[in-house]
Amino acid sequence: MPLDAVALGAIAHELNTELKGAKIEKIHQPERDEILLVLKAQSGGKKLTISASSANSRIHLVTESKENPATPPMFCMLLRKHLTGGRVESVTRLGFERVIDIEISSRNEMGDIISRHLICEVMGRNSNIIFLDENRKIIDSVKHIDLTVSSVRNILPGLLYMMPPDTDRLNPETATEDEYFMMLANAPEGREADRAITDHVKGISPLLAGECVYRACNQRNLFIGELTTAQKGKIAYELFGLFEKASKYEFSPCIIYSEDEKKTVDFAPFEIKQYESAVKIKNKKTMNEAACEFYFARDLHSRMNDRSGAITKIVTNNIRRAQKKLDILQGELKEAGDREKLKISGDLITANLYKIKKGDEKLITQNFYDADFSEIEIKLDNKLTPSQNATRYYTRYKKAKNTEIYAAKQMEITIKELEYLESVLYSVSNAQTPSHLAEIRGELVANGYIKSETNKKKKEKNLETSKPYEFLYKGYTIYVGRNNIQNDILTLKMSRSRDLWLHAKNIAGSHTLVKYMGEEFPNDVIEVAASLAAFYSKGKNSPYLEVDYCPVNHVKKPNGAKSGMVIYEGYNTAFVKPDGALAEKLIKK
Repeated sequence: MPLDAVALGAIAHELNTELKGAKIEKIHQPERDEILLVLKAQSGGKKLTISASSANSRIHLVTESKENPATPPMFCMLLRKHLTGGRVESVTRLGFERVIDIEISSRNEMGDIISRHLICEVMGRNSNIIFLDENRKIIDSVKHIDLTVSSVRNILPGLLYMMPPDTDRLNPETATEDEYFMMLANAPEGREADRAITDHVKGISPLLAGECVYRACNQRNLFIGELTTAQKGKIAYELFGLFEKASKYEFSPCIIYSEDEKKTVDFAPFEIKQYESAVKIKNKKTMNEAACEFYFARDLHSRMNDRSGAITKIVTNNIRRAQKKLDILQGELKEAGDREKLKISGDLITANLYKIKKGDEKLITQNFYDADFSEIEIKLDNKLTPSQNATRYYTRYKKAKNTEIYAAKQMEITIKELEYLESVLYSVSNAQTPSHLAEIRGELVANGYIKSETNKKKKEKNLETSKPYEFLYKGYTIYVGRNNIQNDILTLKMSRSRDLWLHAKNIAGSHTLVKYMGEEFPNDVIEVAASLAAFYSKGKNSPYLEVDYCPVNHVKKPNGAKSGMVIYEGYNTAFVKPDGALAEKLIKK
């Protein structure tokens, strides 16, 4: 759910309790529209993230930090100048709006302690982070809003800060149960009940509005015209009760997961029942904890999509370029395949020089290379002498011969490049963290597909130490590479000569290594390792797959070969089923 006023009220209350008196030690701006405050509170170190992102606007405590840019943005430098060393006086929600006011006491240029304000407007695409002075005048903001953007409210340095324009919707801080009932009674009959609530009640999300409808009527998807008077009264009762609990800070935060618990669907300040058994609900101690967990997964997914999309575009563009080059080379090889006819034409012209005169446009003669001595017609250039015509055909023959040699060599190089690019594309789809994508990007930089950014003062660094997948089966350790860099490390550095090496046959996939335990590898161990190699390949969705395996000392890396590219000999082939369930069961956490 987008953070509504109810959820923000819960977060603000928790932050006020947790951060009151906390000292601001560091300020970072990892994204254009996001800042991170590192604070020292009585309960220990805290990190507060504030984002004005259109997709993920939010404010809450976090445990993880993003990588910061080499050069801090101007807004970050401004906050550091005025707020570093300051103390948090209060964290409050303004009115019943999606606006949080962080009051911070710090010293001005004269050394006097004054109060400044960091305003966090969590309103989707209209979100903003605004820095105010002691008189609530705008010093600066993440997003400047002038008359070309909005004629209602401007956010520019020097202007007095104004709250977002008020609406005529019901204010939950003052509204009565009867007012909620009258709102529902007067709503259009063709309007969904939950949408009618969000239309006429300030600061409530569709999720909470739908929950009130569900609790009152045992179903959510109802239109106003379908509701009885009694049901409207029950919905009004649920609404009033929800806001009363919120005013007393009686929250029960939770995160909503998909049925398989692999994906976060939503989070809320109250227990959610409307999805019934279609989802899994996990209760959390605080709203900050719930928001942190939910947005971490969501933000990671968003960043992974952005970064993987950029890399995928580069790789696919190079694949198209290589395929186009391959088509051209195949055409050249086809043309060069007819070169013997050029040599024959030269030989026949040379043998018939006495019959040809300058100005002739063709030569009709017997082809003594043909068993039947059939007649052949050879085109001549009437501007050339007979001997020059013969030389012309010999020159074209030599050129075609050289073209064939060059094209065949280039085709071999291009096919290997396509194999490599396909393996990179597979690695991108297999990446699970930004650090894995950073490795792949570094690999593409090293191979010249992406321009190196050596002028950066601070080089990009991985967020974690990259390691291959590790599995354990009957005492045997099985490693599977996540990308080409890891494949090379696995095959060339982590292996010993008697370890077993596996790879899906003729398709992009991960190198797989089974560590030698002092005896011949049992058949079931080979089968399990082959199944893992099949699953961690481009053919993972195939019902069955061929997997080659051999001792690692049968695997070689040719000179000049790109990352992850090897050749192998003396191998056997297993026919196995890619098994994701097996991978999940055996993986070492």
